[in-house]
Amino acid sequence: MSLIKYDVIYILDPNSTVEEQTVVSTKVEQIVAESKGTILKKEDWGKRRLAYLVQNHRDGHYVFFHVQVSAEAIAELNRNLRLLEKVIKFMIVKDTISHLKPRPKPIRKAPEEGQAVRPHAPMRHSGPSAPYVPPHSTSSSTSAPVAPAVAPAPAPVAPAAPAAPEAPTAPAGE
Repeated sequence: MSLIKYDVIYILDPNSTVEEQTVVSTKVEQIVAESKGTILKKEDWGKRRLAYLVQNHRDGHYVFFHVQVSAEAIAELNRNLRLLEKVIKFMIVKDTISHLKPRPKPIRKAPEEGQAVRPHAPMRHSGPSAPYVPPHSTSSSTSAPVAPAVAPAPAPVAPAAPAAPEAPTAPAGE
């Protein structure tokens, strides 16, 4: 009989009294104690808004337990939470994360004198002033993007100079 860690969360009817809430939590504690398990953490999250209607309730009173019990105790806990009328929803999940230890990062050694140093990876662009070109561009041109075309303002027109009077011409037949 190995003890496994579980997260137990249940939602109570928002109209339940404090006495009804303590009855449910003492029932959970009693089942854990009878199976020689331990309660690692108990949190009363209080009344919160539900994401969707559950048994015609918009709100619910959340209670969270982190327990270490046997699989038989979880079956009994599951059965009791189903039968309690004030529990509108519950979930029991095997805790798979708390027993994992983070891997230590390897320690980098400084290169010794005379040893080749590996260069850094090349940068995709040379800084904020260079235009951004996506790495997998579908267009064949690699020129910089063109600013949107704006119609140039018309050049100011100078007033027309008066025409010089024409010199009198001699009649052709004289």
